[in-house]
Amino acid sequence: MTTADTMMLELPTASETEKRGGCSSPATCSAFRCIVADPPWKYGKWGTPTNRPNNAETIYDLPYPAMSIEEIKALPVAKLAAEDCDLYLWTTQKYLPDAFGVLEAWGFRYCQTLTWCKTPRGTGQGGLYCPTTEFLLLGRKGKMPIKKRVDTTWWNVKRPHNCHSAKPEHFQDVIEAVSDEPRLELFARRKRPGWASWGNEIANDVEMPNTTHHPAAG
Repeated sequence: MTTADTMMLELPTASETEKRGGCSSPATCSAFRCIVADPPWKYGKWGTPTNRPNNAETIYDLPYPAMSIEEIKALPVAKLAAEDCDLYLWTTQKYLPDAFGVLEAWGFRYCQTLTWCKTPRGTGQGGLYCPTTEFLLLGRKGKMPIKKRVDTTWWNVKRPHNCHSAKPEHFQDVIEAVSDEPRLELFARRKRPGWASWGNEIANDVEMPNTTHHPAAG
């Protein structure tokens, strides 16, 4: 996919989504009030933590196709959002500055930064300080949902077992408690009850047919 591609949104019919276990009707798929996105930010090689001596020097390719910043920005996410919509965008230390531009390109204003704090397990890759955090940016269109406020912006949650870049289900539990339906997960790896999904490892409820880049999990 390039930024020159013409992107068009195509939503499945009610019968199609029911067969695939997604949204139950076109109405629930056309204007989402909550969107979670975990883009496949582009990295080079990655390895294993230094506290695993048997394979500490092993270097691998990323286990999924990545996307450039411009390719991520070009996705027509704004067409999926209701007038009042919260967007939660996952990003990393390296791409934190660029993620603010993605929010803007998708039509959202920045509100807050939530943080996933991981227990250190060796130095591994990264800069002077080994990254043990990932970030979930909250962007918004329109009005904030009327919900009980959460008393923190960070959580120390165990990493999902043996799955590169997977995010803990805990964060979507939190998001469900403070957001309105209908909800959509972009770059999803599995179906989650009550959510529509788009990703290259599952049957999609939302299609973006004019892109040659398959939706990869971030």
